[in-house]
Amino acid sequence: MRIKIVSFFLFLLLPGVVLAGEAKILTLSGNVEARQTREGQWAPASVNLEIPEGGAVRTGADGSAVLYMPNKTKVWLRESSALEVEQRQTLSSRLALMFGKMKIRVPHLMRKEKFEVRTPAAVCAVRGTEFTMEATEDGKMNLQVLFGEVKLKYTVPPEKGKAEFNIVQGQGLNIEEAGKSAKPTLLTAKNEREALENWNPGLQPEERQKDMKEKENDRAQIKDFAKTTNSTESSVKGFLNVVKESDLEAGRTLNDVHGNLVRVDQRMVRPDNSTIQFYNIVKRPDYSAPQYTNAVAASHGFVYNGYATNVPNRLDLLQMNIGFNKDLPQRIEEWPTFFDGNDVKASYMSTIMANRTGSDIFFIATGAKYDAATDDMLNNPLKLLGYNGASDNGEGIIITGVLNDEAGMTAVQGLTKVSRLEIADNTGAGASNGGMVYTDGGVPGVVTVGVNAGDVIWAQRDNVTADNSYSYSSDDANSDQLWNYSAMLYRKGGGNNASSVANNLWYAMESYVIGNGGNIKTTGDFTNSSSDPFSILKDSGGEIIMSVKNWSASGTAGNSYSYIDNSATGDYFASTKNIDIVFIPDLFVAAVQRMLPALSKIGE
Repeated sequence: MRIKIVSFFLFLLLPGVVLAGEAKILTLSGNVEARQTREGQWAPASVNLEIPEGGAVRTGADGSAVLYMPNKTKVWLRESSALEVEQRQTLSSRLALMFGKMKIRVPHLMRKEKFEVRTPAAVCAVRGTEFTMEATEDGKMNLQVLFGEVKLKYTVPPEKGKAEFNIVQGQGLNIEEAGKSAKPTLLTAKNEREALENWNPGLQPEERQKDMKEKENDRAQIKDFAKTTNSTESSVKGFLNVVKESDLEAGRTLNDVHGNLVRVDQRMVRPDNSTIQFYNIVKRPDYSAPQYTNAVAASHGFVYNGYATNVPNRLDLLQMNIGFNKDLPQRIEEWPTFFDGNDVKASYMSTIMANRTGSDIFFIATGAKYDAATDDMLNNPLKLLGYNGASDNGEGIIITGVLNDEAGMTAVQGLTKVSRLEIADNTGAGASNGGMVYTDGGVPGVVTVGVNAGDVIWAQRDNVTADNSYSYSSDDANSDQLWNYSAMLYRKGGGNNASSVANNLWYAMESYVIGNGGNIKTTGDFTNSSSDPFSILKDSGGEIIMSVKNWSASGTAGNSYSYIDNSATGDYFASTKNIDIVFIPDLFVAAVQRMLPALSKIGE
C-alpha cells in the first residue's frame, strides 16, 4: 500500500528532491570573478562553478550573474556587486551583500530552516519571499519586497525609532544613512517595474521588459474575462474549501467543443496538514450547447435538454482529494523520504465532479476508504456508507444528486461533506431508497440530504442485468478523431434493491480530446507532429460531459443504447443538469518539468 502511494505522488505531484550541496553559478555575462574562501584569490568565474561556505562572487561594471542554492533559492547579481556565502548548512543559510544590487527568490523553507541576507546596515530573515536589495559599504540600503515578507533587523540600532520591521509584499524600506531610522513605504510603480523585469544576464534593456509586457497583456485579458464572469473568483472560493496556498498551479483560456469561451484554473493544495487536494475549475462567461455535439451523437450520444438556455457565469468543478493518517511535511520536497520512512497510509480518497447553477450544485462523486483488514482502499458501500445489507455485489458506487441550501447545511457545506466522505446510507441497511445523511466522524447527523425528495442518492454498479453498459467510440465510426460515448448502469440503493425501472439509472459520459480552439483532435495531431511533447500538450485538453439518465423500459434486448432514456424527460434529476468539465494537462506538465532533476538524482 505504501509503495503505491509513494509512486502516485512521485509521478504526479512532486516537483523535486532537494539534495545537500553547494551554491553554484547558473549563468553569467561580462566580467564575473569568484573566490573559494574568505582569504582566497579572485579568479574568473565560469558556469556551474560551485561557491562553498566562505566563498564569494563579484561582478564588474559590465558583469552580471545568477546563483542557484541547493534549497532552490535563486540569486540575481547585477553589475558592480559582490556577494558572499557566509553560511551554508542544511537548515541555516546566510548570504552577505557587501555592495551592489541583487534580486533573490527564496522558496518555502522547511520547518526550522532559516535563510538570512546580511548587508552592512541590516540582517533580513526570509521565508517564501522574493525581493530586491541594494547596499553600499558605508551602510546605505534599499529593500523592495515583491512577494512574501522580510523581517529586517538593523545591525546597529538607530538612536530613534524601531530597530526591527516586518516588511510585507508591496512595501520597501530605504536606509539613506548608516544608523538612521527609516519606515516601510509602498513601492512606486517605477520601482515595482524595475524589480519585476527580467534580471537574467546578457539582456538588452528592451529585452528585460518583454516578459513583463506579455504578462501585463495576459493580466489584462484575465481581468476582462473576470469582469465578464461577474466576480467568478469569489464564486469559486464559495464552491470549494478556501485554501492558503498552492503547491502547484496552472491555467489556460481556450474554447470548449461547443465553441464556448472557457477559463481553466488548476491547483494542487493542502487544505489541512494531512490532506492533498487537486482541483480543476472551469469558468464560462456564457454556456450553450447543442442538443447533440454532431451528427454521430444524434444516434449514439446523449441529449442535453438544457441546450436552448444560455447559462451565464457557469462553473464546473473536478476535485480530487486524498487524506492520510499522518500530517505531511510542509515542503513537498520532503515527501519522498517521509513516505519511505513512515507508516503512511491513505485514509480516504474521493473524486467530485460538479456544476453550480444559481445556488444549486449538481454533482457526481466516487470515493474509497482504507480497510485495515485488507490493507487496501475499498469503494463498496460496506466501507463507504456504513451499508449493512445482507448482500453486496462487490462493485463500486457513485453518489449523485442536487445539493441546495437547507436547514443547518448550505449546498457548499454539503459538497465539502461529500468530498470528505462524511456521508452515510440513511437507513444503515441499504436497499430502501438510496437516500443519504451527513455524518460527523462516522456518526450520522440530523441533517439529511434529500432523503424524502430523493435529490441525492447513492447507487451501485449493476453487474447482473443484461445490457448494463454501453460504449461507442470514433473507432466504431471509422473516424480518426478522438472521442467516445459511454454509459454504465447503476442500481439505486445497492445490491439489495431489485433491478427495476424505478431503481435503475445510467451514468452517461461524452469524452473528447480537443485543441485550444475547441476542435476535436485526431490521432495524426499527435503522431505526425514535429513539435516537442510539452508543446503538443500545451495545445491539447480533454472534455467530459456527464449526466445521469433514466432507464427506458421500451428498450430492445441486445441494444444497450436503446435502454437509455434520451427523451425530454430522460434526465434523472432535472432537464438542465449536466456537468461539462474541460481539463488540461498543464499542471501535470509543470510537475514533470520541475521534478525531472529529482528523477535524475533518484536514478543515480
